[in-house]
Amino acid sequence: MRRSWIVIIVIVFLFVIAIVSPKLLAKTNSPEFCAKCHVMQDEYVTLMKGGIHNSLRCVDCHLPNDSKANFYLWKGIDGTKDVVHFYSGSVPERIIISAHGKKIVQENCVRCHEGIVSKINVSDRKCWDCHKRISHRQAGLRETI
Repeated sequence: MRRSWIVIIVIVFLFVIAIVSPKLLAKTNSPEFCAKCHVMQDEYVTLMKGGIHNSLRCVDCHLPNDSKANFYLWKGIDGTKDVVHFYSGSVPERIIISAHGKKIVQENCVRCHEGIVSKINVSDRKCWDCHKRISHRQAGLRETI
């Protein structure tokens, strides 16, 4: 009898995960979600109002897009880190991208602009070294001038 209850609970749990999970994952991929949870309002505004990349989502640039497994692995790692910083009150005044984050952004720039950068050696250069206005801070500066 007890075993059948455990089986029923597990089945219900798996059913709820299967129904809720895709909607929850889709919601957490939206820029609006990032703006609410990350004290990233300025970055959100510059994304929405600035430049040609305003149709992108935060995850398009800031998470690996080479495979779903890698995407969700780093979504979990980065998301957990962000939640801990946010709820512990340890979000720095000025948010600076990590070395791993820079690597991911660079890979995504090259992936999206593959045709343009195919003749450039991007292994020793970062896209934002030349394209300074691409950063959230510079895009915001451009919008306020």
